[in-house]
Amino acid sequence: MSANHQPVASNTPSNRTVSRRGLLAGGLGVAALFGLAACGTDDDGPSAGGGSQAAAGTRKIDTAKGPIEIPAQPARVVTIQPSASATLYDLGVVPVGVYDQGEEYISPRYKDRWTPAPKIGTAGQIDLEKVAALKPDVIIGVDYPWNTDVYDKLSALAPTVIATADTWQATARTTADAVGKRDRIADLEKQITERANTIKSTYAAVLGRYKWSILQGGFDQGQYWVYGPGSDVGTILAAAGIQFAPASAAVPGPGNQALSYERIDALADGDVIGFYAGYDGKPNNEGPKLWAQPAFTNLPAAKNNRLVPIPDFLPGGYGDALAVLDQVEAGLKTLQSAA
Repeated sequence: MSANHQPVASNTPSNRTVSRRGLLAGGLGVAALFGLAACGTDDDGPSAGGGSQAAAGTRKIDTAKGPIEIPAQPARVVTIQPSASATLYDLGVVPVGVYDQGEEYISPRYKDRWTPAPKIGTAGQIDLEKVAALKPDVIIGVDYPWNTDVYDKLSALAPTVIATADTWQATARTTADAVGKRDRIADLEKQITERANTIKSTYAAVLGRYKWSILQGGFDQGQYWVYGPGSDVGTILAAAGIQFAPASAAVPGPGNQALSYERIDALADGDVIGFYAGYDGKPNNEGPKLWAQPAFTNLPAAKNNRLVPIPDFLPGGYGDALAVLDQVEAGLKTLQSAA
């Protein structure tokens, strides 16, 4: 789930993708990750809705805005960035208010909690009156302009935790810390690592056979975005043993590389294309326009139908990361059976 769900593309990639996506419903790995009750709340931590008061006492945590003091156990949490919402859902905490990035970007796994939640903004805008009406104990966002532009005004309503946007892991850690669940992170990291290692060993043969181009249709007219091993999705794929084709391998740092449709041939050396898709498996954003280009349909990966949809391409938390691994494993199974 992401703010506007419009990641930042850069011709000299250095910006982390502005992102957050939901979990794929029904994936074995996803279901096994958290072992949470269906209601999405914990017995030992803050819950949502019901107007309960925060536990007595305060504590300090580090944020992108420096150390701040927050309630020891906040009971009413408002999230102004989708990646923060995702991590809370992963931890079994249901916010009393969330940012609205568009229902089409919400995973089936999260919809039962996200849909009824009051929405506090959309289109990169935070509605301060709606936030205030929810009487939050703490507000959680991420270091992006539509969160930080109103930081002072939000802080006047409740302690406002701004998590770093450096990596999805860092965002998740600060979010977990804000609700007193930082101790859960080590277990989640272990589960992601074990899952990636299992895929790497189980599909070693097919992983060794193909090199992957990783891309998103993007939002820029006549351009698409290529992601490398240092991107959020790239680090997850690399951990699972994915080999990157030249176009993706050449992308430095955590960002992405914007290429024009005249450079579709840059994907010719990719045996497989892993792409950002909707939950229907179809290319998302401007992807359909890219798919319609004759140069794209003539690519070896397209001709051989080696196209792997990754709905959780833009990870915002550990649940997303596990969902990416589920989706990639599904692609590897198809590649293995076709070999």
